Amino acid sequence: MKTLRRRAVLSLAASLLLSAAAPPIGAQETELRLPVEETVLDNGLRVLVVRRAESPRVFCSLWWRVGSVHERPGLTGLSHFFEHMMFMGTDVIGTTDARRDAEINARIEDVMNRVRQIDLARLEASRRGDPPDPALENRRAELLKDYDALVEEQKKISIPEHLAKIFQAQGGTGLNATTSYDRTNYFVELPANKVELFCWLESDRFLKPVFRSFYPEREVVKEERRMRTESTPTGLVQEAYWALFWQAHPYGWPVIGWMSDIEQYTAADARRYYETHYSPENATAIFVGDLDPAEVRELCRRYFGRLRRFPGGRPPVVTQEPEQNGERRLHAEADAPGEVAVRWHGPSGVHRDSAALDLLMAIFAGRSGRLYRPLVEEKALAVDVESWYWSLRYGGVIHVGLTLREGADPAAAERALLDLVEDVRKNGVTERELQKARNRQTADLVRQLKTYSGIAQQLGYFETIGTWRDFDAYVRNLQSATAADLKRCAEQYLRPAGRNVLVLRRKGAR
Repeated sequence: MKTLRRRAVLSLAASLLLSAAAPPIGAQETELRLPVEETVLDNGLRVLVVRRAESPRVFCSLWWRVGSVHERPGLTGLSHFFEHMMFMGTDVIGTTDARRDAEINARIEDVMNRVRQIDLARLEASRRGDPPDPALENRRAELLKDYDALVEEQKKISIPEHLAKIFQAQGGTGLNATTSYDRTNYFVELPANKVELFCWLESDRFLKPVFRSFYPEREVVKEERRMRTESTPTGLVQEAYWALFWQAHPYGWPVIGWMSDIEQYTAADARRYYETHYSPENATAIFVGDLDPAEVRELCRRYFGRLRRFPGGRPPVVTQEPEQNGERRLHAEADAPGEVAVRWHGPSGVHRDSAALDLLMAIFAGRSGRLYRPLVEEKALAVDVESWYWSLRYGGVIHVGLTLREGADPAAAERALLDLVEDVRKNGVTERELQKARNRQTADLVRQLKTYSGIAQQLGYFETIGTWRDFDAYVRNLQSATAADLKRCAEQYLRPAGRNVLVLRRKGAR
């Protein structure tokens, strides 16, 4: 099997950890080096290996460049739902009778397709202002009885949490997965001699997903959405604010999806999504720990090499967020402390300004930052402040915000917050502020790279927005950014016309 193998290192300046009065860039610089070995399998799947021997464990993770940005209206949240499905097992994991399980799955799909046709008729009736057809409603109730009986029959041959039990029995910890806008990642930490188990199980569930318990799991995801968004004091407000921020880009819908879309998923939708996006060239397997890189490469060839590359490739994400030419704002009330937030659009995580914007937002942050003392201590308008830059693959979010002090005027707090932003746009930042922010950002990176999972998370993030080598470029930009760079970024990105403002008042507050 032909492979492309490269070796490289990530370098990170560690000397800037020392203090705000650290020496100039380059002086007393001690590099922390992480040897990353990269292999690209014939099917396009990338494998990254970092050998560390602090403990006889290996953090194993699989990163799919598949997230909510790849969905479309009508199928929002499907990436997250797919993550749930991948824990339902395969034809040999999660069931005691694969043949009978497949038969029941087919019958369930037939019944639920008929239910879906009635649900679509309901939507059409609603659109016309008509009540649901009683005859169809009766038929729907009968079909759901059939469905319930099939689900109960399937439970008798299912093995709940089978995948987790296998990993746990072999010393695995922390088995989990997450989904975001640009990616979905699956991970577990294992004893060093159990990497083959990960390669087998992880490749197997993407080689032949069975979408077992599809419709019961759909109910689980609906409940998750109720719990995380609809039942929280500010969940729906934050969701509306996020949708206001993105005018055109598919980042605008929630990762968990709209409830009306979740209710209409079918197994056929999931199968099409799988065959469009879960092609191995869209994935990277990352291993960090006490391992033999040559052995890991061979295991990846043997197991992940089985994954089929789907023909045609997937459609690229081409929608660009149009330039914002006027301020947008949302006023809302909730049973929660009041807050004021302002967001601007920023560049992607691999953009050359990404590091400078991280530094700029770090200068606003914390008790010694630009926001805390004037807003919390001097003017007593806020009880807390925050600032951050969230860089994604196709854009970024630049945020400043405050939690209102009880009784404080939101308009006065917003003016004070924006005055501080405008001051940076007009006058820039000091060299001391820049050095302090650089020290803090560098320290955060070094701390993250001290753990196996932290290394994998950092590499996986950059594999999601570009390639792991972009981390090296980011670190260089972090060390070389000047005060003039930060002033230029403030002028360019924090424009008044680009503001997206949220003013949240406590419900009932005057």
